[in-house]
Amino acid sequence: MTTKISVEEMEAARNRTSSLIHNTPIMKSDKINDKVGAKVLFKCEHLQKTGSFKARGALNSAILAKEQNAKGVNCERKTPVAKIAHSSGNHGQALAWAAQKIGLPCTIVVPKNAPNSKVEGMKEYNADVVFCEPTMSSREITCAEMAEKLGYYYVDPHNCVTMINGHGSIVFEVLEQAGDEIDSIFLSVGGGGFAASVAFLIGNLNPDIAVYLVEPEEKNLANLLENGVQCASETLNTIADGVRVSHVGSLCEPILKKYCTRTVVSVKEEEIKEALNLIWTRTKQRIEPTAALAFAGVLYHKPDHVKKPLVILCGGNVDTDYVIN
Repeated sequence: MTTKISVEEMEAARNRTSSLIHNTPIMKSDKINDKVGAKVLFKCEHLQKTGSFKARGALNSAILAKEQNAKGVNCERKTPVAKIAHSSGNHGQALAWAAQKIGLPCTIVVPKNAPNSKVEGMKEYNADVVFCEPTMSSREITCAEMAEKLGYYYVDPHNCVTMINGHGSIVFEVLEQAGDEIDSIFLSVGGGGFAASVAFLIGNLNPDIAVYLVEPEEKNLANLLENGVQCASETLNTIADGVRVSHVGSLCEPILKKYCTRTVVSVKEEEIKEALNLIWTRTKQRIEPTAALAFAGVLYHKPDHVKKPLVILCGGNVDTDYVIN
Protein backbone atom coordinates (compact mmCIF):
# COMPACT_ATOMS: atom_id res chain seq x y z
CA MET A 1 0.00 0.00 0.00
CA THR A 2 1.32 3.44 -0.87
CA THR A 3 2.19 5.72 2.05
CA LYS A 4 2.70 8.91 0.05
CA ILE A 5 0.29 11.66 -0.95
CA SER A 6 1.50 12.94 -4.31
CA VAL A 7 0.42 14.07 -7.75
CA GLU A 8 1.89 10.87 -9.21
CA GLU A 9 -0.08 8.65 -6.83
CA MET A 10 -3.25 10.59 -7.59
CA GLU A 11 -2.69 10.09 -11.31
CA ALA A 12 -2.12 6.38 -10.71
CA ALA A 13 -5.29 6.18 -8.62
CA ARG A 14 -7.28 7.80 -11.40
CA ASN A 15 -5.95 5.30 -13.92
CA ARG A 16 -6.78 2.28 -11.78
CA THR A 17 -10.32 3.43 -10.93
CA SER A 18 -11.54 5.31 -14.01
CA SER A 19 -13.22 2.32 -15.65
CA LEU A 20 -15.53 1.79 -12.66
CA ILE A 21 -16.50 5.32 -11.60
CA HIS A 22 -18.43 8.07 -13.35
CA ASN A 23 -16.92 11.17 -14.89
CA THR A 24 -19.68 13.26 -13.35
CA PRO A 25 -21.22 16.18 -15.26
CA ILE A 26 -21.08 19.90 -14.60
CA MET A 27 -24.32 21.89 -14.44
CA LYS A 28 -25.33 25.53 -14.21
CA SER A 29 -28.48 27.55 -13.59
CA ASP A 30 -29.18 31.02 -14.95
CA LYS A 31 -31.55 31.70 -12.04
CA ILE A 32 -28.83 30.83 -9.53
CA ASN A 33 -26.28 32.91 -11.41
CA ASP A 34 -28.62 35.91 -11.21
CA LYS A 35 -29.18 35.40 -7.49
CA VAL A 36 -25.50 34.93 -6.65
CA GLY A 37 -24.21 37.56 -9.06
CA ALA A 38 -21.60 35.26 -10.51
CA LYS A 39 -21.24 32.40 -12.97
CA VAL A 40 -21.63 29.34 -10.75
CA LEU A 41 -20.80 25.85 -11.96
CA PHE A 42 -21.82 22.70 -10.10
CA LYS A 43 -19.74 19.51 -10.23
CA CYS A 44 -22.45 16.89 -9.78
CA GLU A 45 -20.72 14.35 -7.60
CA HIS A 46 -24.06 13.40 -6.09
CA LEU A 47 -24.48 11.45 -9.36
CA GLN A 48 -21.35 9.42 -8.65
CA LYS A 49 -21.47 5.69 -7.89
CA THR A 50 -23.13 5.18 -4.47
CA GLY A 51 -24.24 8.83 -4.52
CA SER A 52 -21.06 10.60 -3.39
CA PHE A 53 -17.41 11.37 -4.10
CA LYS A 54 -16.42 8.72 -1.55
CA ALA A 55 -16.56 6.05 -4.25
CA ARG A 56 -13.34 7.45 -5.71
CA GLY A 57 -11.15 6.93 -2.67
CA ALA A 58 -12.91 3.78 -1.53
CA LEU A 59 -12.35 2.02 -4.84
CA ASN A 60 -8.69 3.01 -4.89
CA SER A 61 -8.27 1.70 -1.34
CA ALA A 62 -10.03 -1.58 -2.08
CA ILE A 63 -8.05 -2.28 -5.24
CA LEU A 64 -4.73 -1.58 -3.50
CA ALA A 65 -5.68 -3.74 -0.52
CA LYS A 66 -6.47 -6.65 -2.81
CA GLU A 67 -3.18 -6.20 -4.62
CA GLN A 68 -1.37 -6.18 -1.29
CA ASN A 69 -2.95 -9.44 -0.27
CA ALA A 70 -2.01 -11.06 -3.56
CA LYS A 71 1.60 -10.31 -2.71
CA GLY A 72 1.23 -11.93 0.71
CA VAL A 73 1.96 -8.77 2.66
CA ASN A 74 -0.81 -9.29 5.19
CA CYS A 75 -0.83 -13.08 5.27
CA GLU A 76 -0.60 -13.11 9.09
CA ARG A 77 -4.14 -11.70 9.41
CA LYS A 78 -7.19 -13.93 9.47
CA THR A 79 -8.83 -12.24 6.46
CA PRO A 80 -6.22 -9.78 5.33
CA VAL A 81 -8.06 -8.13 2.47
CA ALA A 82 -11.47 -7.77 4.07
CA LYS A 83 -12.48 -4.23 4.84
CA ILE A 84 -13.71 -2.41 7.92
CA ALA A 85 -14.47 1.28 8.43
CA HIS A 86 -16.56 3.65 10.49
CA SER A 87 -18.93 5.97 8.69
CA SER A 88 -22.00 8.16 9.07
CA GLY A 89 -23.09 6.96 5.65
CA ASN A 90 -21.41 7.90 2.40
CA HIS A 91 -18.02 6.38 3.18
CA GLY A 92 -19.68 3.18 4.33
CA GLN A 93 -21.75 2.86 1.18
CA ALA A 94 -18.77 3.60 -1.02
CA LEU A 95 -16.51 1.10 0.70
CA ALA A 96 -19.21 -1.57 0.68
CA TRP A 97 -19.73 -1.02 -3.05
CA ALA A 98 -16.01 -1.08 -3.78
CA ALA A 99 -15.46 -4.24 -1.72
CA GLN A 100 -18.38 -5.97 -3.41
CA LYS A 101 -17.14 -4.86 -6.83
CA ILE A 102 -13.79 -6.58 -6.41
CA GLY A 103 -14.93 -9.48 -4.24
CA LEU A 104 -14.02 -8.56 -0.65
CA PRO A 105 -16.09 -8.85 2.56
CA CYS A 106 -16.85 -5.59 4.35
CA THR A 107 -17.96 -4.45 7.80
CA ILE A 108 -19.02 -0.87 8.60
CA VAL A 109 -19.33 0.67 12.09
CA VAL A 110 -22.18 3.21 11.96
CA PRO A 111 -23.44 5.76 14.53
CA LYS A 112 -27.00 5.16 15.65
CA ASN A 113 -28.15 8.52 14.26
CA ALA A 114 -26.96 7.90 10.70
CA PRO A 115 -29.64 8.52 8.04
CA ASN A 116 -31.61 5.38 7.29
CA SER A 117 -31.12 5.78 3.54
CA LYS A 118 -27.36 5.54 3.99
CA VAL A 119 -27.55 2.52 6.30
CA GLU A 120 -29.82 0.71 3.87
CA GLY A 121 -27.41 1.54 1.08
CA MET A 122 -24.58 -0.20 2.93
CA LYS A 123 -26.69 -3.28 3.47
CA GLU A 124 -27.68 -3.39 -0.19
CA TYR A 125 -23.98 -3.74 -1.03
CA ASN A 126 -23.82 -6.72 1.37
CA ALA A 127 -21.86 -4.97 4.11
CA ASP A 128 -22.21 -6.11 7.72
CA VAL A 129 -23.37 -3.09 9.73
CA VAL A 130 -22.42 -2.66 13.41
CA PHE A 131 -24.03 0.25 15.27
CA CYS A 132 -22.30 2.44 17.88
CA GLU A 133 -22.92 5.64 19.82
CA PRO A 134 -22.98 8.86 17.73
CA THR A 135 -19.57 10.16 18.81
CA MET A 136 -16.25 10.00 17.01
CA SER A 137 -14.57 8.25 19.96
CA SER A 138 -17.25 5.54 19.99
CA ARG A 139 -16.90 5.07 16.24
CA GLU A 140 -13.14 4.73 16.44
CA ILE A 141 -13.12 2.44 19.49
CA THR A 142 -15.80 0.14 18.08
CA CYS A 143 -14.04 0.05 14.72
CA ALA A 144 -10.71 -0.81 16.34
CA GLU A 145 -12.35 -3.59 18.36
CA MET A 146 -14.01 -5.06 15.28
CA ALA A 147 -10.84 -4.82 13.22
CA GLU A 148 -8.91 -6.67 15.92
CA LYS A 149 -11.62 -9.29 16.29
CA LEU A 150 -12.04 -9.94 12.59
CA GLY A 151 -8.50 -9.22 11.41
CA TYR A 152 -9.80 -6.83 8.77
CA TYR A 153 -7.93 -4.06 6.97
CA TYR A 154 -9.05 -0.67 8.30
CA VAL A 155 -9.91 2.14 5.88
CA ASP A 156 -10.28 5.47 7.70
CA PRO A 157 -12.85 7.76 6.03
CA HIS A 158 -10.70 10.86 6.47
CA ASN A 159 -7.14 10.14 7.51
CA CYS A 160 -6.12 7.59 4.88
CA VAL A 161 -3.49 8.03 2.15
CA THR A 162 -5.23 5.75 -0.35
CA MET A 163 -8.54 7.54 0.16
CA ILE A 164 -6.93 10.97 -0.26
CA ASN A 165 -5.06 9.91 -3.39
CA GLY A 166 -8.20 8.29 -4.79
CA HIS A 167 -10.32 11.41 -4.36
CA GLY A 168 -7.89 13.35 -6.54
CA SER A 169 -9.50 12.03 -9.70
CA ILE A 170 -12.24 14.63 -9.33
CA VAL A 171 -9.69 17.44 -9.73
CA PHE A 172 -8.39 16.04 -13.01
CA GLU A 173 -11.98 15.95 -14.26
CA VAL A 174 -12.77 19.49 -13.14
CA LEU A 175 -9.67 20.91 -14.80
CA GLU A 176 -10.47 19.07 -18.04
CA GLN A 177 -14.12 20.07 -18.00
CA ALA A 178 -13.92 23.67 -16.77
CA GLY A 179 -10.36 24.59 -15.84
CA ASP A 180 -10.42 27.77 -17.93
CA GLU A 181 -13.88 28.79 -16.68
CA ILE A 182 -13.36 28.92 -12.91
CA ASP A 183 -11.41 31.00 -10.42
CA SER A 184 -12.33 29.06 -7.29
CA ILE A 185 -13.67 25.78 -5.91
CA PHE A 186 -16.04 25.59 -2.94
CA LEU A 187 -16.41 22.28 -1.09
CA SER A 188 -17.80 21.05 2.21
CA VAL A 189 -15.23 20.04 4.82
CA GLY A 190 -15.62 17.46 7.57
CA GLY A 191 -12.74 15.16 8.48
CA GLY A 192 -10.65 16.78 5.77
CA GLY A 193 -9.73 13.89 3.47
CA PHE A 194 -11.57 15.20 0.42
CA ALA A 195 -10.60 18.81 1.16
CA ALA A 196 -6.93 17.84 1.51
CA SER A 197 -7.04 15.95 -1.77
CA VAL A 198 -8.57 18.82 -3.74
CA ALA A 199 -6.43 21.49 -2.07
CA PHE A 200 -3.21 19.53 -2.61
CA LEU A 201 -3.82 18.73 -6.25
CA ILE A 202 -5.14 22.17 -7.21
CA GLY A 203 -2.24 23.74 -5.33
CA ASN A 204 0.20 21.72 -7.42
CA LEU A 205 -1.56 21.83 -10.80
CA ASN A 206 -3.28 25.21 -10.88
CA PRO A 207 -2.59 27.38 -7.81
CA ASP A 208 -4.40 30.34 -9.38
CA ILE A 209 -7.66 28.57 -8.48
CA ALA A 210 -8.55 29.20 -4.83
CA VAL A 211 -10.00 26.33 -2.79
CA TYR A 212 -12.60 27.40 -0.21
CA LEU A 213 -13.50 25.07 2.66
CA VAL A 214 -17.11 25.51 3.74
CA GLU A 215 -18.01 24.40 7.27
CA PRO A 216 -20.83 24.60 9.81
CA GLU A 217 -19.89 27.59 11.98
CA GLU A 218 -19.47 25.47 15.12
CA LYS A 219 -16.42 23.76 13.57
CA ASN A 220 -14.26 26.94 13.51
CA LEU A 221 -11.57 25.33 11.38
CA ALA A 222 -9.86 28.69 10.81
CA ASN A 223 -8.91 28.77 14.48
CA LEU A 224 -7.10 25.46 14.06
CA LEU A 225 -5.34 26.37 10.83
CA GLU A 226 -4.30 29.84 11.99
CA ASN A 227 -3.80 29.36 15.75
CA GLY A 228 -3.56 25.61 16.32
CA VAL A 229 -6.72 25.55 18.46
CA GLN A 230 -8.97 22.51 18.01
CA CYS A 231 -12.75 22.69 18.04
CA ALA A 232 -14.03 22.10 21.59
CA SER A 233 -16.85 19.83 20.43
CA GLU A 234 -16.34 16.20 19.49
CA THR A 235 -19.34 16.03 17.16
CA LEU A 236 -21.07 18.93 15.44
CA ASN A 237 -24.80 19.59 15.72
CA THR A 238 -25.70 20.21 12.08
CA ILE A 239 -28.18 19.05 9.47
CA ALA A 240 -25.15 18.42 7.24
CA ASP A 241 -24.74 14.89 8.61
CA GLY A 242 -21.76 14.10 6.37
CA VAL A 243 -19.56 16.65 8.14
CA ARG A 244 -20.52 16.20 11.78
CA VAL A 245 -16.98 15.13 12.65
CA SER A 246 -15.40 18.20 14.27
CA HIS A 247 -11.67 17.52 13.80
CA VAL A 248 -9.66 17.06 10.62
CA GLY A 249 -7.22 14.17 10.29
CA SER A 250 -3.52 14.46 11.08
CA LEU A 251 -2.64 13.80 7.42
CA CYS A 252 -5.05 16.50 6.30
CA GLU A 253 -4.22 19.30 8.71
CA PRO A 254 -0.78 20.27 7.31
CA ILE A 255 -2.11 20.23 3.75
CA LEU A 256 -5.05 22.45 4.68
CA LYS A 257 -2.74 24.79 6.59
CA LYS A 258 -0.53 25.17 3.54
CA TYR A 259 -3.25 25.76 0.96
CA CYS A 260 -6.42 26.93 2.77
CA THR A 261 -5.53 28.86 5.92
CA ARG A 262 -7.23 32.02 4.61
CA THR A 263 -10.06 30.36 2.71
CA VAL A 264 -12.33 28.85 5.37
CA VAL A 265 -15.98 29.88 5.13
CA SER A 266 -18.39 29.31 8.03
CA VAL A 267 -22.15 29.14 7.47
CA LYS A 268 -25.23 29.02 9.63
CA GLU A 269 -27.76 26.20 9.70
CA GLU A 270 -30.48 28.36 8.15
CA GLU A 271 -28.13 29.21 5.30
CA ILE A 272 -27.59 25.51 4.59
CA LYS A 273 -31.35 24.99 4.47
CA GLU A 274 -31.87 27.92 2.12
CA ALA A 275 -29.08 26.71 -0.16
CA LEU A 276 -30.60 23.22 -0.19
CA ASN A 277 -34.00 24.62 -1.07
CA LEU A 278 -32.55 26.67 -3.92
CA ILE A 279 -30.73 23.70 -5.45
CA TRP A 280 -33.78 21.47 -5.17
CA THR A 281 -36.15 24.00 -6.71
CA ARG A 282 -33.91 25.58 -9.37
CA THR A 283 -31.83 22.65 -10.59
CA LYS A 284 -34.18 19.80 -9.59
CA GLN A 285 -31.17 17.93 -8.22
CA ARG A 286 -31.91 16.09 -4.96
CA ILE A 287 -28.65 16.69 -3.19
CA GLU A 288 -28.12 16.08 0.53
CA PRO A 289 -27.64 18.88 3.08
CA THR A 290 -23.87 18.33 3.19
CA ALA A 291 -23.67 19.18 -0.51
CA ALA A 292 -25.81 22.28 0.06
CA LEU A 293 -23.30 23.38 2.69
CA ALA A 294 -20.73 24.09 -0.03
CA PHE A 295 -23.22 26.12 -2.04
CA ALA A 296 -24.24 28.08 1.06
CA GLY A 297 -20.67 29.33 1.18
CA VAL A 298 -21.10 30.82 -2.29
CA LEU A 299 -24.67 31.98 -1.82
CA TYR A 300 -24.06 33.92 1.39
CA HIS A 301 -20.32 34.42 1.85
CA LYS A 302 -18.69 34.62 -1.58
CA PRO A 303 -15.77 37.09 -1.55
CA ASP A 304 -16.34 39.99 -3.94
CA HIS A 305 -13.35 39.09 -6.09
CA VAL A 306 -14.70 35.59 -6.80
CA LYS A 307 -16.50 35.74 -10.13
CA LYS A 308 -16.45 32.16 -11.44
CA PRO A 309 -16.89 29.68 -8.58
CA LEU A 310 -17.32 25.94 -8.97
CA VAL A 311 -19.27 24.16 -6.24
CA ILE A 312 -18.72 20.46 -5.66
CA LEU A 313 -22.07 18.85 -4.84
CA CYS A 314 -20.47 16.09 -2.83
CA GLY A 315 -23.42 13.75 -2.25
CA GLY A 316 -27.07 12.98 -2.84
CA ASN A 317 -27.94 10.37 -0.23
CA VAL A 318 -30.94 11.82 1.55
CA ASP A 319 -33.90 9.96 3.06
CA THR A 320 -36.92 9.99 0.74
CA ASP A 321 -39.11 11.49 3.48
CA TYR A 322 -36.65 14.29 4.30
CA VAL A 323 -38.34 17.69 4.39
CA ILE A 324 -36.56 21.04 4.69
CA ASN A 325 -37.87 22.79 7.79
